[in-house]
Amino acid sequence: MKQFKFLMLTLIACLTSFAYGQELSYAALQSDEAPRGRFDSYVSSDGSVYRVGDKVETGSPSGVNGKFVTIQKWDIAGNLYIVGPEAINTSAEIKSIRVGGTRRSGFKATFQTKGLTGIDNYFFNIEDAIKVGEIKSFGMTSDQALAELKKAKDKLDLEIISQEEYNKIKAELMKWIK
Repeated sequence: MKQFKFLMLTLIACLTSFAYGQELSYAALQSDEAPRGRFDSYVSSDGSVYRVGDKVETGSPSGVNGKFVTIQKWDIAGNLYIVGPEAINTSAEIKSIRVGGTRRSGFKATFQTKGLTGIDNYFFNIEDAIKVGEIKSFGMTSDQALAELKKAKDKLDLEIISQEEYNKIKAELMKWIK
């Protein structure tokens, strides 16, 4: 009976450790070892946080003839397709976050999303997709962050916000300003 209880407790501990995901970061992908596990969130190179369940928006295709280069689609029958202009400015829910790649090519965060119909699945490397504009980043560009900081400085100068509030805004925006 004791062995059965021990076995059950061990099984429960193993299942709960797999049930709870962890955070994956761009920095962790730069190592020689691939991060392992189930990931519920990803912190991108620009500091944006993407979570399973969040919606990502597609931008414009970067390929010829209105085709997306970084986004691929698997249909319900298991066929791989290049995504075309039908996906421009649409949104899709993140279903899972995985690590792909090798030591030689480098490791990358790959997202699986529900497609436009909810049946098809889209797959893409988030950093590459953001870089070419096929996925819109949750973060800000350096110019956008700088503009926000200038607005906050104007508010400080007009005494609309306090120095403490300005410092808090500045600290948040500095991660995007290059």
